[in-house]
Amino acid sequence: MEEFILNDDLISNEELKIRYKENGLCKECKQPRASDRWCQCKFQQNFKNWTSGNHEVDKFIQKVQLKAKDYHDVLEWIEYDRFENVEHLAKGGFGTIYKAIWKDGRIDKWDFENNKLIRSKYWFREYEKFPVVLKCLHNSQDITSDFLREIETHNMISHSIFITQCFGITKDPESRNFIIVMAYVINGLIHRDFHCGNILKEDNYALITDLGLCRPANVKPSQNECKELYGVLPYVAPEVLRGKEFTQESDIYGFGIIAYEVCTGLPPYHDIAHDKFLTISICQGLRPKSNYKIPQLILNIIKQCWDADPLKRPKAIELYNLFNNLWNESCDNESEFKKQIEEADKINEKLISSSLSYTGPTLSYTTNPQAIYTSRLLDFKNLPEPKNDIDNKDE
Repeated sequence: MEEFILNDDLISNEELKIRYKENGLCKECKQPRASDRWCQCKFQQNFKNWTSGNHEVDKFIQKVQLKAKDYHDVLEWIEYDRFENVEHLAKGGFGTIYKAIWKDGRIDKWDFENNKLIRSKYWFREYEKFPVVLKCLHNSQDITSDFLREIETHNMISHSIFITQCFGITKDPESRNFIIVMAYVINGLIHRDFHCGNILKEDNYALITDLGLCRPANVKPSQNECKELYGVLPYVAPEVLRGKEFTQESDIYGFGIIAYEVCTGLPPYHDIAHDKFLTISICQGLRPKSNYKIPQLILNIIKQCWDADPLKRPKAIELYNLFNNLWNESCDNESEFKKQIEEADKINEKLISSSLSYTGPTLSYTTNPQAIYTSRLLDFKNLPEPKNDIDNKDE
């Protein structure tokens, strides 16, 4: 095979040097390849063959393709007629979710020998018909570059097996709304907007989706969107409700609410209106409650997560270590945690047998018509300083 030697003087850009050392030169364009799976020139040559009809979207996809190093990174424009069997799944605060079959499958790599693009229908498993989720963004005809950057951020971290993949963008031919094409998760429930509706289950993995995509697609920075709060009220940390920015600590608060929901099977505050009164109560220390027994060691961790003081909430790595230790203890029949699990099981068995809320293993509950579990604008003024409720803390 012919070798190409490139003098360092010819490459002033450090990224190009790294590309050259890792992937070599493309025989066709004589430029350092961005990936060992393709050369960016193959995408560039195809730019003239497609358009979204929106300059910002075209520019965004082209930029992502030229930088993509792996199939996890790449996005593409997908014509809507490449989808079939489109069916409605759910409607959220700022988008409607559909399931569909993508006839072609995702980009995998370039076949240099035969000079053609190879696609794949593998995602956790091989499919004959490749399922995807279509998230149609309401009022997105004038989608902003700022919102598109949120999609780019989502994809940048999707190398993690715990972040669901975004494959590309398409457009509803009738409404002209833009649609994000994402990986379909078989057992899904379909961060600044961290709640149970943004967690999906695939086999033994829980995947996070919709990072940063919880607001209108057409809101411009000039419209003070940074000062507006969008989210699902029960999962938003009290300091954020009062106007502070989202932080890792506020995500930990949301995790604590989710953990309690997973343990009890009840959505937080399902029986009351999600209004300003609830918002004030959360700032004053109100937290979800249930008669369902949770092992005390788990409950202690959950309560640390939803502490009113963000600095007292555990870091993500601390949570990982705490739960990993409990997992190990659960295998020891003599451990305190194992005893707590057995005690909780006995109490909950009695609760299930005596409560009308349970029909066999199924939990039945009534949701208040004003309990809202989709993202929306949360505009509450003059909220009290966050504090912990004494009864809740000592419970």
